[in-house]
Amino acid sequence: MRLKRHKDYKRYMNMYCQSFSFRKPYQVLVDADFIEAALQQRMDLRTYIPKVLCDASKQMVTPCTMALLKSRGEDSSGAFLVSKRFEKRRCKHQVAVDESICLSEIISTSNPHNYVVASQSKKLRSRFGQVPGVPLLYINRANLILEPPSEASMSKCKRIESEKTHASTKELQTLKAFKISGQGKVSLDSKLVKKLEEKKELKKEKREIKKAKLLKKRMGPKEPNPLSVKKKKQKEPTAPAPAPAPKQKAESENAEDAPEKKKRKRRKPKSASSAAISAGNESS
Repeated sequence: MRLKRHKDYKRYMNMYCQSFSFRKPYQVLVDADFIEAALQQRMDLRTYIPKVLCDASKQMVTPCTMALLKSRGEDSSGAFLVSKRFEKRRCKHQVAVDESICLSEIISTSNPHNYVVASQSKKLRSRFGQVPGVPLLYINRANLILEPPSEASMSKCKRIESEKTHASTKELQTLKAFKISGQGKVSLDSKLVKKLEEKKELKKEKREIKKAKLLKKRMGPKEPNPLSVKKKKQKEPTAPAPAPAPKQKAESENAEDAPEKKKRKRRKPKSASSAAISAGNESS
């Protein structure tokens, strides 16, 4: 890569970092045609893209692009294998949708996640060129090229810079409260100061009301953690006892009426000494 082109790319990426809060490593969304073009030119995207963006980068692929590559069959089997090595970026589509629709939904109107888009289709690049703060990559023969910032991104960048240098609306309102006399004396306009203070108080009251509402929702009777609570054991239905037969009933009634038999006491076994004494008595 030529030195002049390298300097231009570095300047573009610095502008995106300062104005649109891009962070390193840069996240690069890659489409199906871009991967196939890189394979044809025998370009290793893991080494080429960081060189162009002048810093580390992550190559990302959506499931919709992978489904598109898979549907093309054997011709794009190599591109499909390459896409598996990249990091997957989740999309909302459970069933695969057209790739352009998927990418446009991710970037939407403001590129909130700060993605760099690498695409070969001119329609997609022209569409994303209207969105401010979207760096665009494409392959021209054997060269990987970063497009210069679009008009939309440049106009927004100028607006952000002017806001930084010029006074804001709040600062202008406070400046109106000051009065300078002909002698150069500075004095405050009491009416304007009162109005500004009332506005601040109203804003504080609104914030406090919102906080109180949120606390009311959060506070309240806390229920135990459902995972720590034991489940109630369901009582097994007890089967009814079988009715006794008529003969058994009569026997049980007779047994209840009859007096209880006395238990016989068992004799204790004689010890060896007592047996000897009894034998001596008998001999005498």
